[in-house]
Amino acid sequence: PFRSLRDAQEPQPGDGDSGSRQPLWLVLEHIQDPMNLGALLRSAYFLGVDRVVATHSNSCPLTPVVSKASAGAMEVFDVYSTDDLQGFLKAKIAEGWEVVGTVSRPEDVEDVPVISCSEFRWDKPVIVVIGSEGEGLSLETQLQCQRMLAIPPGRALHPGIDSLNVSVAAGILLHSICSRRPGHGD
Repeated sequence: PFRSLRDAQEPQPGDGDSGSRQPLWLVLEHIQDPMNLGALLRSAYFLGVDRVVATHSNSCPLTPVVSKASAGAMEVFDVYSTDDLQGFLKAKIAEGWEVVGTVSRPEDVEDVPVISCSEFRWDKPVIVVIGSEGEGLSLETQLQCQRMLAIPPGRALHPGIDSLNVSVAAGILLHSICSRRPGHGD
């Protein structure tokens, strides 16, 4: 089962696996496909994400299919859940974290600055929020984000082939921003 955030000890910057690096958490909003969830967990574990938090409702449960798709990462990497994503994000912002959303079509975003993932720089704890396979981030979640990240395509895209699989997109985004992580390579 998912672990409850209420039961989790709050890691502080500099604690545990992250050493002197700023913490990076991945939040998953309504990921429904078990293969995608497993792939997301595998990428998060491999790339050094400190914690994964999933929305409890309308999300895929942690199943043997998820475990297999994660290549065992689910067995060694705790996955937390929240029933109140907006409340959780508001609390983390109040604690000094930056909340960064993701978007496949920047033109769909209003009221939140959108930058390329290659332009992202950070100097404080970061939460990256990934939305569901079909809908992306909900409007309520987008409005909690201080910035939105996009992956620029390498060509003019044919209509209908204008986005990436959620787990592939997350892997690209996480690699891009982890390579700029304060303390990376120290």
